Amino acid sequence: MNHQNNSNQTRRDFLKHSGLVAAGTVLATSSLPRVHAAESNTIKIAIVGCGSRGRGATLQALNADPNLVLWAMADTFSDKTHASAAAVKTELEKKEEGKKFNVPEERQFVGFDAYKKAMDTLNPGDVVLLATPPAFRPLHYAYAVEKGLNIFAEKPLAVDIPGLKMLRETNKKALEKGLKVAVGLNNRHYLRTEETIKAIHDGQLGDLTSLWVYRMHPTHKVGELGTQTPLEYQLRHIFNFNWTTGGFIVDALIHNLDICCWAIGQLPVSAQGQGGRLLRTAKDQMIDHAAVEYRFADGRRMMMFAQTIDNTYADFEAIIHGTKGSAVVGEGVGEPKMFADFNAQRQRKDNAFWTPKSAGNNSYQTEHDRFFKAIRENQPWNELERGIDATFTPILGRMAMETGQWVTAEAAWNSTFEYVPDIANLSFDGPFPLVPDENGNYPQPIPGVTKI
Repeated sequence: MNHQNNSNQTRRDFLKHSGLVAAGTVLATSSLPRVHAAESNTIKIAIVGCGSRGRGATLQALNADPNLVLWAMADTFSDKTHASAAAVKTELEKKEEGKKFNVPEERQFVGFDAYKKAMDTLNPGDVVLLATPPAFRPLHYAYAVEKGLNIFAEKPLAVDIPGLKMLRETNKKALEKGLKVAVGLNNRHYLRTEETIKAIHDGQLGDLTSLWVYRMHPTHKVGELGTQTPLEYQLRHIFNFNWTTGGFIVDALIHNLDICCWAIGQLPVSAQGQGGRLLRTAKDQMIDHAAVEYRFADGRRMMMFAQTIDNTYADFEAIIHGTKGSAVVGEGVGEPKMFADFNAQRQRKDNAFWTPKSAGNNSYQTEHDRFFKAIRENQPWNELERGIDATFTPILGRMAMETGQWVTAEAAWNSTFEYVPDIANLSFDGPFPLVPDENGNYPQPIPGVTKI
């Protein structure tokens, strides 16, 4: 690919080919059937994916409205389903809200088809929380829309382009049905970040010139395989395998990449990068370093740096440069600030010329508060397209890193590669999406050889 010509591709051309919408898209409107609009209605909730994020999302959802009940729970593993049920029940009872828990043993479902069984217990207009590994998100989203459920979908929304395309097609049906859809980009609901992005759009930083995204911290540790099969091990260590979460860039950098695209009001039209495993020897696919240069249609650039190596420099923030100075904002930054120079950083305390007036808030809770308010008031609420944009950007970066090529967004969007082509029929009996070699090692991308 000749990167010399990529910057000439206009954003409009790319959007025409891909269907992607702007990073700051407003929530779509459609005809809205009155579903659960009366305050007296009880909304039943099912959780699909009972890991730590699923458990957190469940408690936040139940805290968002006084008339909710947890009705069904589902996970691939029985220990996760039952442990999460016990933990949520205990937490609700501590707050004297035990009546919100109504999940008897017969509605605690286990297995790869547990998502169907849990959703089948709900009525149209009820809510399902999708918090499994994102490889399953397009499949589970399609079933939820078929059942007429309002949906909270945790990020990322998919691990490859066919998954994103499936979501887009399914979402057309969700919009037709007037379903409410929230996506777990909780940083979009942090009041101080919202205020900072508005200030940037209002010109506080002048014209934006460049954007910088950092997530650098110690290594991810994993336990021994033990008696687990490779598939069970992968599903219990989802952050360490590409097919489950899309890889470190997709899962861990999505928030700050999204915030920077929100600030500049564009999606990248191309990217080039490098990275991989410099020191890591663990038997998984986790990278330990990456750097990606994204380019927008007008030539401006966004740089992304990732690192998971012990005893090295750590950083977790997004920095935005403009003609009037710089800002620090994003995941990892509790107090966004703007400075009249270009030395913005989250640790800096002096000489900020702008700080948000908003109080800090629990963004995980706020995203659910807004979601359930939209359900109760029957207001438009569909964040799915925004979530597709946010997921596409790190997938583009991962492709650039893995191939070692300058990759256009259009070429990326035309990729037909799927990590698990038949994920609807995945089972512990096989076939398996990822198999280690005789030494327990997993395949790694090879720049210059790997294709998008």
